[in-house]
Amino acid sequence: MKTTLFASAVLASVLSLLSSTSAHIAISNPPGQAGPWSKNPSNNVHAWIGYEGKTFPCGGYKKGPVTTYKAGEIIPVRFWNFEIKNYKKFPPPKGLTQSRHGGGACEFSLSYDGGKSWKVIGQYTKTCPDIYYEWPVQIPKNVPSCTDSNKCLFAMSWTAYSTDQYYHHCANIVIKGAKNGKLPQLDMTIVDVKARHEKMNTHAVGDKKSTKSTGPDRREKTMNTNGYYANGGGAGTHGIDLGLVVA
Repeated sequence: MKTTLFASAVLASVLSLLSSTSAHIAISNPPGQAGPWSKNPSNNVHAWIGYEGKTFPCGGYKKGPVTTYKAGEIIPVRFWNFEIKNYKKFPPPKGLTQSRHGGGACEFSLSYDGGKSWKVIGQYTKTCPDIYYEWPVQIPKNVPSCTDSNKCLFAMSWTAYSTDQYYHHCANIVIKGAKNGKLPQLDMTIVDVKARHEKMNTHAVGDKKSTKSTGPDRREKTMNTNGYYANGGGAGTHGIDLGLVVA
């Protein structure tokens, strides 16, 4: 009990030191790099790429907790901000503030080479993100194994509706995959990253709601969990329309 109370006190202390703002978003499941659950927390973990030196990919953070998955497993992705005091409890308490910037387009991707290249395994549009819902994505059944947790990464990327900001948050993972497996074909979308000379002044069509959304679209949820994004699946090299608009 003493250990538990001490750990809770430490976590609360870290949260208060890191930030009191609820702006923007990160992922807590899988537990991403630089969150309050990691050995190297950052008060900018929920900010966009380019903010106060945050670099692509992943914000430039050190390695975080490692989560092991099997090919075919569905990840119930959860979003997080500093208003959530207990990241392990879901759903969060009602009434928390979240700066969704009117929603937008989210992609979930895998990297096997430490962030040099990314392949998409899930996409949600308009209502994403939202801390009050889980956003399930499947690790394709036919992906190869990835055993080096320094190079194996799962990422959330978000292009917001009401602001030209691009968010990219990563988690270190290990995947027990298929023999002679293949990665998906769809490349991750990258916009508004000036250092990479990517397309600037880009936002995504959203639901225009500043707080709680209606959650994942039913059709998109099915596509994200039935192999659509696997190599040989329907997504191919195009995926779905993310609704990106250049100002």
